[in-house]
Amino acid sequence: MNFLAHCALADEASSLWPVDSNQHQGLLAGAVIADFTKGRINPLWPDALQAGIRLHRRIDAVSNQHPGIRTSCERFPKSLRRFAPIFIDILADHYLSLSWQDYTKENLGTFTPRCYQAIARYQEFVPQQGQSFIGYMRETNLLGRYHDWATIERALLFSLKRLGKEELGDDALLAAQQIASAAAQDFHSYYNDFRQQLGNWSSLLSAK
Repeated sequence: MNFLAHCALADEASSLWPVDSNQHQGLLAGAVIADFTKGRINPLWPDALQAGIRLHRRIDAVSNQHPGIRTSCERFPKSLRRFAPIFIDILADHYLSLSWQDYTKENLGTFTPRCYQAIARYQEFVPQQGQSFIGYMRETNLLGRYHDWATIERALLFSLKRLGKEELGDDALLAAQQIASAAAQDFHSYYNDFRQQLGNWSSLLSAK
């Protein structure tokens, strides 16, 4: 799961868990801030933000073992399979964006500003290494642009650049296009699995 999917799942969790509007924002912010928070969560941070980070980590842990995601990863050629989990995370946001109205009545154009507002409220807790990226996310409305294949291509190439594997860029883009239809079907299956489990994870609100 990438940023949009994590935010969408956190938002849906807030409708299933006993949270108020302030806690709802903490869950949304944590869905993004978690990507820049490593190791033990600071116990002095707001409880709802901690819960959002824990939810993000729970989703990632389940994702790593989910057979549907493994199937999607195996659709990539062996030369790229090492990086396939990263690619699949990015592609998940693309497929979710394209099918947004299948999962919620809220328009994506109103959802993304809510996410940015939540993150802004908890801006002081964003680690230094995440500040510039979150600024970029908000300024470019990244969460609202995952339907655009050009956005996906840039994200795939950027991920390889960070790993020092820029030479694999052309192969990765071609493979992503070739598996797109099958990987989209995989996505709808495993994303629904995650949604069905959200109600069972409300203990993350109070876990320490």
